[in-house]
Order: sequence, then C-alpha cells, then structure tokens
Amino acid sequence: MKLRISSLILATALLVGAGEKAVAQFGWLFPTYNQPQQQYYPQQQYFPRAPGYAPRGSDEYQPRRSRSYAPPPRRIRAYVEPRRSPRSEAKARARRVVPAAPKPEVAEVDPNTHIAVFGDRLADLVGEGLEEAYDEADDILVVSETRPDGGLADAVAHDWPKIIQEYLETDKKVAFAVVMLGANDRQAIREDEVSHPPLSDLWTEIYGQRVESVLRVFQERRLPVIWVGAPPMREERVSADLLVLNDLVRDRVQRAGAIFVDIWPGFVDNENRYAAKGPDFEGQVTRLRTSGGANFTAAGGRKAAHFVDQELKQLLAARETPVSGAPSDGAVTVSLPTINEPPKPRERPLVGPVLPLTNAPSPGGALTTGNTGLQVDPLVNRAFREGLPAAPKPGRADEFKPPS
Repeated sequence: MKLRISSLILATALLVGAGEKAVAQFGWLFPTYNQPQQQYYPQQQYFPRAPGYAPRGSDEYQPRRSRSYAPPPRRIRAYVEPRRSPRSEAKARARRVVPAAPKPEVAEVDPNTHIAVFGDRLADLVGEGLEEAYDEADDILVVSETRPDGGLADAVAHDWPKIIQEYLETDKKVAFAVVMLGANDRQAIREDEVSHPPLSDLWTEIYGQRVESVLRVFQERRLPVIWVGAPPMREERVSADLLVLNDLVRDRVQRAGAIFVDIWPGFVDNENRYAAKGPDFEGQVTRLRTSGGANFTAAGGRKAAHFVDQELKQLLAARETPVSGAPSDGAVTVSLPTINEPPKPRERPLVGPVLPLTNAPSPGGALTTGNTGLQVDPLVNRAFREGLPAAPKPGRADEFKPPS
C-alpha cells in the first residue's frame, strides 16, 4: 500500500515537471495569462519550408508577397500573301516590267489679273470664298488686304483711302477691287471734341463722305470696284441699323458708277429674318453663320462670294472683248458686234395682229372692221358677234328642262 502511494506521488511529480518544461519551451502553444513578462501571440500554423516564413512577433517575419500574373506570350502569325488570280498576276508582272511614266512638271504661272479684297473680317471670309471660286483659273489671283475690326466710323484707327492707295502702289496687277465695310461701324464718329451718335444726320453725312473718299481712290486709277453690302445679324436691332447703312452705301456707290452687291436675301428666311442655316451656292442646306451670329462659316463665305462672282464674270467678259479700234488701256469697255458677225434672227412678237372671224380683209391688205355683206352662218353670228350661247337641243346637257 505504501509502495503504491509512493509510485503515484512520483508519477505526479514527473508529470508536473514535464508540464513546466513544456510551458517554458513551447509557451506559444500554452499561453499563460497570469505572467505579464510573457507576450501572448495568436496561434499560427507551422510552415517551416515556406519562403519568408518566420514566427509572428520575431524580427525575421516578412509578409508573403503576392505573385504577379504574367499573361502568356502572344503568338504572332507570319504574314501570308493572299493568292492572286492569273489575270492579276499578269497585271502585276506587266506593272513591274513597264516603268511608270514620269508626271509632267507643271510650270508655275504668274497670274496677270489680281482681284483685291479690302474690308473687315467678313470681307476676309468673302475673299476666301473667291479664292475657292477661282482656284482653277491660272490667270486670276485673289489677294486680300483686310482688317478684322476695320471700318469707316473710326478713321483714326483705319484710314482706308490711305491703306488702299498704298496697296495699289505695291501690287500693279490689281484689275478689280472688292470692298466690304460696315459691320463694325455701329459706333459714334468723333470730330475733334464732338461725338456724333450712329445714324444721326451728321453721322450719315460724314459716313457718306468717307464712302466717297474710298471710291475716289479707285476712280483715279480707273479700277472697277464692287461694294458688298452687310448681311443680317442675329440681333434684330443690329440688323435694322445695317439695313439703313446698306441703303446709305448703295446710294453713294451707285452714284459713283460702281457696283453694289446686296447679299441680304441670301441669309434670311421667308419672313426676311436672320437665318443661321440655309442653302449654299450649290443648293444644299447647311450652316452659313457661326454661333455668334455675326461671322460667316466657310460655306457662308463661299455663298457671299458667289454673289460677287456673278458681277466679276460680267466684268471679265467685258474686259476680254474690248471695242474694236479703241485704245487698249486696261479699262473695262462694252463689247460691240463686229461687221463679220452674222445678223441676228428677227424676234417673233409675243402677240400679233387680231383678225376678226366675221369680216374679210380688204383688197389692199389692211384689216377692215366694217360689214362686207358676206353671208354668215347664223350660229357663228350668234356665238361670235352677239355673244349668245347656242340654242339647247333636247336631251343635251345644256337643256335645263325638268322631266315631264
């Protein structure tokens, strides 16, 4: 009995000693919460062979890096020339055998006729439209001398007679001139210390004199000039002022013997109001004005240039056929028919003489209006002389008789 008790005590002592040794060696497996000097770490799986493994809480621990995915390499197929038919192969061999003929060199032609465009920003866009219209004409060149904010109201900033005269002295080949001013002239005109409001009586008189001074420069050089009127604007008040300004300029231009081109109808709708879209010079409906409502688009400038082009074609045609026997001084003259020109056929009148059906002509050929005594059918006499309808016949539609 004593031996059994002593063996139990010894086994208990051995178990207690083994437990303390295990706690000392594997403390992270058996955490002791009552020992403040030891730090508790949560349970961690044991992977000694994994890369970057170290127990948590040690300085050797490093987080595991995520693997980056690399897509598989792209397979590039070799180019295989498509199969050709025997006819295409023959054409290809002929193309390789026969060398291509060299393109003939086009000699640059110096145009002898220059069309000068003077004015503001709208005139610049009209000039671009004229350049497009005469792009294929080798002997005609369109040049522009414009100021975006130019006008006649502010003579201090832009002295247009001086600007035009200096340019004409530089370019001796200018044969025709196109002027477009007025879109920027809705401002007061200052004379010394006095300011005249727009479209007042004194303002109108001064502005008209400045228009005449511009035209006088071309008259001294005997250059035909085409003055383009201002188009409508999106603001109705501005459009109303430009209508008055166009009438003023038209009167002075026509009085000086120049040509005034009114482009207003080409940029309004059926009610004579501003239209941002409309048919271009080819009839296709497109946008003609920019979003601001003042400038032209490329199509709008080309359409405005189309109105000017109609007048330029007449001037060019008159210049190419001068009066026979007159000195050739470059002035535009009116063409007259030559002697060798065949006579024109006699025009047929729209309405000829009236011959009465009831009267016979006189022996002399003159028409007579008196009675000649000829026997006339009573039906003809009733219808054509008395103007009465024919007598109704039974059963016909004109017999208005109720059925019996």
